Amino acid sequence: MIHITLSGDIFLKSRRTQPGMIRRVLANVRQAASEAGCDARLEKLGSHRFAMEPGARTADVVDRVSRVFGVASVNEMLELDGGDLDHLAAEVAQHTRDRVAGRTFGIRVKRRGEHPWRSYDLACKAGDLLVGAGGTVDLDDPEEPVEITVLDDRAFLVIEHHGGPGGLPVGTQEPLLALISGGYDSVVAAWMMMSRGTPVEFVHFTLSCSQSDHALSVTRSLWERWGYGTDPVVHVVEFQPVKDALLANVDARMRQIALKVLMARAASRIAQERGLLALVTGDALGQVSSQTLPHLVGVSEAADVPLLRPLLGLPKETIIECARRIGTAEISARAREVCDLSEGRPVETSARPDQVGRSANRIPDVLMEDAVTTRKTFQIKDWFPGAM
Repeated sequence: MIHITLSGDIFLKSRRTQPGMIRRVLANVRQAASEAGCDARLEKLGSHRFAMEPGARTADVVDRVSRVFGVASVNEMLELDGGDLDHLAAEVAQHTRDRVAGRTFGIRVKRRGEHPWRSYDLACKAGDLLVGAGGTVDLDDPEEPVEITVLDDRAFLVIEHHGGPGGLPVGTQEPLLALISGGYDSVVAAWMMMSRGTPVEFVHFTLSCSQSDHALSVTRSLWERWGYGTDPVVHVVEFQPVKDALLANVDARMRQIALKVLMARAASRIAQERGLLALVTGDALGQVSSQTLPHLVGVSEAADVPLLRPLLGLPKETIIECARRIGTAEISARAREVCDLSEGRPVETSARPDQVGRSANRIPDVLMEDAVTTRKTFQIKDWFPGAM
């Protein structure tokens, strides 16, 4: 069987809030298991642990459930015939002697309930048997950790441990709108907000120099891997006419930041129409010219809804490492750089918010209105390469 341990974040909530959080994460776990072909019942083992028998689909179920937000870990377990202390120690040794022979090991016992022996007693007895089988004790950094969980009259041996993402279950916070480009940053920013329980809708702005299929491929990959409990909408906004107007009406030094402002304004309109409370971007302070502090302030002032930036203080290497962890780095690495509108001239890096606003205001309102009202909106599950 597998044991699913829920995130500690859930249990930091009030006792009134916890039941709803638990119901949500269990619903998302059931969806993940169901997509692996498993409809097994979840059995409660204490306040924060649940058991499931996945049958022949263990590997697929574990892979999916370990990507459900609100899950701290997923352990593949073998239930032992508890009996008395000597019998339980012998069972532990029987099932672990082959993997500890010639290696270092350390025994860790977690125990709940009333027993005539202590956790230390079980660790010592099983340890003596494993030393006799050729293992060497190393409690600090063992090559083979031997983990045993005893819950009242039941005992379990950990066969394999899998970490989960933790965080809060998706669906326990209000939804947001994420601006998605297809590179590393925007998808990691969306993932971080999802990890805090937030369902995310997406908006992508198409330009002649952009790769819309690529951006949507990254978005779908994120949802397929991490979006259990969600069915997100994507808004695709044709922004080439706005770019053409920028080239015609805005000084080359200001075009990059003006484009960012106009995207924020359009995304704000969509968020308001959809009843979404905030925008999410992959901005990291100082990374490019549009992400200097004065320009971030200018973009924020241009947006009509709050703008969240979960990556603001992270270095690029950390963002890429996170993308590797969540499984989108390989696709994002193929993204082209967003088109350069500066025509080779030095771009502005510290324009005041009022200067930024004036540059963006050179674009006719009718172009912005048309871009928003003619956007394509669909479920990401319905998208396939070439659909755009």
